[in-house]
Amino acid sequence: DNKSNEEDSSDSMKAESMKPLDATQAMELCTWIKNTLGDKKVASCRPSSRLVSSPAIVTDNESGAMRRMMRMVDTSDGTRDGMPLPKQNVEINPSHPIIVGIYNIRDREPVLARVLTEQVYDNCLVAAGLLDDSRTMLPRLNDLLVSLVKGAQQQGDKPVSSDK
Repeated sequence: DNKSNEEDSSDSMKAESMKPLDATQAMELCTWIKNTLGDKKVASCRPSSRLVSSPAIVTDNESGAMRRMMRMVDTSDGTRDGMPLPKQNVEINPSHPIIVGIYNIRDREPVLARVLTEQVYDNCLVAAGLLDDSRTMLPRLNDLLVSLVKGAQQQGDKPVSSDK
């Protein structure tokens, strides 16, 4: 029963605030993402109509397999961090709920929006096989989980039954 209430509120929330971004909003968010992630990580950001289920993708001419092979050749001198990740081209899906959500909260909750953006970027790197050490995401993922739990508790603990 709680699940159906949760789905109902989720559906109404999607209808209200999860409308796809229009072209202007998408470009505003791309500028914000590029500024937030910085010039060392992102070469460009643009909206994409080819993405369906993913919030974003990174496109670059270097494949994950090629990068790993080059690192093996390059690490013969004993250094592990010899190959910095090149700047990535980011494409966002303006109709994905995560992207729409980041757009909607970036002014109201700038820290959360930044952390979400960093996580979406790292998710893109993982999907492309370009993230050398995915353990670097764990503290951020834990922070996001804490934020999610706190948000659920602030909504009155509706889905959780109380023991007291």
